[in-house]
Amino acid sequence: MHKTASEIYNETPRDLKYFESKFEARIEDSREYKQYVRRMPYADWDGRVPFDVEVQTIPMKAIHLTTDNLERLVREQEHLQHLQSDADYGKKLWNMLREDERVRDRNPAVAKAYRNYLTLLELAR
Repeated sequence: MHKTASEIYNETPRDLKYFESKFEARIEDSREYKQYVRRMPYADWDGRVPFDVEVQTIPMKAIHLTTDNLERLVREQEHLQHLQSDADYGKKLWNMLREDERVRDRNPAVAKAYRNYLTLLELAR
């Protein structure tokens, strides 16, 4: 059995109330549904078109926003994506630095070459 917007609202009031107050939104049950069709794994496909596919139907919610608040929500989402991208890049860079340090620790010749490289960089300033 699917929950109504008010049931969900009562279960997690802090998040929904915050969203509603921040964006002056109104959330209600919608008359629309989203259907998901489970894809058959290619390895299991025998060449016939299956007519007994599993379909999951989920009720949707309607969120009413003013135009200004919708634009603000979109800008915030873009900002969050940018922050996530920066965080992912930072993690990647940190992992690369840790790997470089591991290589220098295991190979004395690489460590010496790296020290010489840093010395040349300092001289070039």
